[in-house]
Amino acid sequence: MATFWAIVSASALNGLGAVVGGMPLAPDVARRLLLADRSRELSDILNEARNHLDSLVQLDDVEPLIASISTYVPSSSWTQVLLRDHIVVGLCADFLDEVEPHLGKAFTPPSGTYGPWLGRGTGTRVRWDEELRSRLEADQDARSANSVFARKLVGEMLSVVQRLAAVHADLTSALTGADGGELDDLAAINEVLAAVLSKHDDRVAGLGLEP
Repeated sequence: MATFWAIVSASALNGLGAVVGGMPLAPDVARRLLLADRSRELSDILNEARNHLDSLVQLDDVEPLIASISTYVPSSSWTQVLLRDHIVVGLCADFLDEVEPHLGKAFTPPSGTYGPWLGRGTGTRVRWDEELRSRLEADQDARSANSVFARKLVGEMLSVVQRLAAVHADLTSALTGADGGELDDLAAINEVLAAVLSKHDDRVAGLGLEP
């Protein structure tokens, strides 16, 4: 469905903006190159996803809502730049794991899997997460602030997903496999989000932050 690819496009576009916007917070050239490598990955996702759109009207329909996440929860440190992308990728991966059994070819990248898009096993993802863990370990004084940042970011993302699910009922039904009507669709997507949030809490705790 076009709405699905519009959401993917908007997410990649705003992820790209968040990564590029983190350049001034990067402490040195090596870290800026890490951002550049991540930007390239997000650009590849955007270029593929936008090919599924018939017009930019579809993107205009969802992009402002997704863009609001960065507006309400901006990154204020290098650690938070790293943490933001780590959280977003983790949530997206868990969400796709939950709904992938219901997705047909119309929702699937050419490779047949979302793994490359999520950077699973890639050098950039490994370096990114190693840098994040190093920063969190070195800056224990900011643990509380980073925990609050993570909670705000996740709360805003889940709120956006719920609003998109309520507006785009056909997509919600397709993603969840529920076909009992709008209320059943929303109940199903809330179950998916609960599972995603549970995995997120475990992942954040593994970073030494408070879920």
